[in-house]
Amino acid sequence: MRKVLCLIFALLIFSGCDKGLSPPLPEKVDQGINGIIYYQGNYPDSLREHRLIAAKMYRKYRSINEILNLILSGSDSIQVYPPITSPPLPLAKIDSLEYKFSLPPATYKYIAVVQSTGDLIDSTKWKVVGVYGTYNEIFQPYEVTVKLGEYIENINIIVNYDNLPPQPFY
Repeated sequence: MRKVLCLIFALLIFSGCDKGLSPPLPEKVDQGINGIIYYQGNYPDSLREHRLIAAKMYRKYRSINEILNLILSGSDSIQVYPPITSPPLPLAKIDSLEYKFSLPPATYKYIAVVQSTGDLIDSTKWKVVGVYGTYNEIFQPYEVTVKLGEYIENINIIVNYDNLPPQPFY
């Protein structure tokens, strides 16, 4: 009888301990930016895709190749929406498109819409077509600081195919 009681006691103790004293799993936290992309001007017939980028730095790059290499290498300095492994933003001739871009917490100094008129790896076919900022008289990209669990709203970008922003290359 004593052995049976010990066995029952042991089963009760060990049956409730599947994870020991591990801390509870953290809840998934999401943050980023959202807004509207407005399209104006003459829509190019050769357009293959649009994507949004958010870069932690704004500087002149030697070429679009340098940016593509950062993206394809998985660098966290440039985020892409939708990710390269996903279909691009819709390409229908539309006036505007709402977006929601999940981003890791950081300060992003350059948020832009990029387009391609060729293959993903053909750097000669990529260019910036819209920037969150101003480029009417003086070009000035706006920076955005994303905090944990926070979405920054109204990050609206104008893509004017007849008046493109300066390219971030030298």
